[in-house]
Amino acid sequence: LAAFFERVASPIEAPEKVTFGDVDLLVAEPRDTPFDITTVANALDAERTLPFPPIYSLAVPYPGLEGSFVQLDLQLCKSANFEWELFHKSHGDLWNLIGTSIRPFGLTANDTGLYLRIPEIELENRKRAMVFLTAKPDSVLDFLALDKDDWSRPFDTMEVMFAYACSCRFFRAQSYEKHDLKSNDRKRMSQREVFKRFVEDYLPNKILGVQNEGDASSLTRYDVFEEALRQFDKGEEADTRIQQWRQERDKLSRKQAARQWRRKQAMEDDAYTDVWMQFSSSKA
Repeated sequence: LAAFFERVASPIEAPEKVTFGDVDLLVAEPRDTPFDITTVANALDAERTLPFPPIYSLAVPYPGLEGSFVQLDLQLCKSANFEWELFHKSHGDLWNLIGTSIRPFGLTANDTGLYLRIPEIELENRKRAMVFLTAKPDSVLDFLALDKDDWSRPFDTMEVMFAYACSCRFFRAQSYEKHDLKSNDRKRMSQREVFKRFVEDYLPNKILGVQNEGDASSLTRYDVFEEALRQFDKGEEADTRIQQWRQERDKLSRKQAARQWRRKQAMEDDAYTDVWMQFSSSKA
């Protein structure tokens, strides 16, 4: 693949993985433009290709096993986002675990970077509430107080990975109690075995009922909001977003008030007309 792309990498695998449904590879900066997956497929002797940009699935012959194939999933990334996507996809479901820890503090990590949600806007428009903080993996690990060396290599066991997830400074056991899980987390419980194992097996035996939450027990969402804006120099952007939002809401409120006033006036005019017509009819 290096003959076709400047950048090729595979995310770090999750521990204790015994089966592989497919092989995931991230690629970026095609050497030939425009990019044509057919050229790559032919070079790999792919039996079949399913293009779902930015992901391309290829059925590649399994070496030494005639009639069998390996599903190779190539994800074509933007060059600027390559390192973040590689980081975000590493260690399997680890980001699902970390995501549940950071969500109550207004933080969201997705496939483009780490974001801070503005509480005032979030309830009505989650997308506009998102302030981009960074897509630099080391900066994110530092902010979450997660060890960079441990992240850079595969975890030996699932329990080691679970312990790493709990070392995040925003970890609170309460966030994983079933009555506090959000709908997406409950969905993961039914579909993602690693998440289910973490919540149902690991936490009750290792964490719940034990004071092991570091600074998270005393942190508030406001604390994290202010710290994140300072750390990533996003205070001015957040202030501008909030001011724009308030101006738009104020303008909308005035429009709604004017509309209600016009409706009231119309109803009063109709009522006056009805009374006048009834009076005129009685005089006639």
